[in-house]
Amino acid sequence: MKYPLPSRRLVLTGNLISISFFSSLAVAQKLETLSSEKKSSGVVLSLIEINPADLLFGRYRIAHENLILDGLSFSWIGEVQDTLASRNFEERNLATGVSLQYYPQAISLDGLFLRGESDIALSEVSEDSIGRRNAESGKAATMRIAADIGWRVRLSERLTGSAAYGLRTTLPQTLWNSDSQLTQRWVIQKSDNPDARVQINLGVLL
Repeated sequence: MKYPLPSRRLVLTGNLISISFFSSLAVAQKLETLSSEKKSSGVVLSLIEINPADLLFGRYRIAHENLILDGLSFSWIGEVQDTLASRNFEERNLATGVSLQYYPQAISLDGLFLRGESDIALSEVSEDSIGRRNAESGKAATMRIAADIGWRVRLSERLTGSAAYGLRTTLPQTLWNSDSQLTQRWVIQKSDNPDARVQINLGVLL
């Protein structure tokens, strides 16, 4: 059966409109997918992070983490430790250092991560009197190293949260000291007793 000329034009026009519509829909879906992939992989580039639980120990710590390669980030770290008692010693620390994080399952700052950290600490140390030895005090500069394993999640568009567990230790030799005997006794105790630390951090995306 042959259509009159106007009917043929209507059918042809309808086919062209349908093809154009489905083509536009496919392009829109593709762009939306690419946009979502880009958002999930590239939004998180830098953050500042603190651990509110540190306040319970008189510790103030801040880290500025920056993504440098896919799944690899670099951080600047600052930490102030108020009076901390350990056996017969009391110490106060001011430290700064760097850390390197690796995210094996993500190309952004998200998911499982492994962290290695190193810093230099300037410490003021005092020791209680023991037997005939009087109470003493001194200052020292030491190097500390740490290793952590943790997990980071996105809490909102601008907030992240992470939980980590790791060990921290002080190297057994001081970089500088004002009382070699006192600080040597202290640093040996520190190096023989690594600090196991649980961190629950909150981060703000920049």
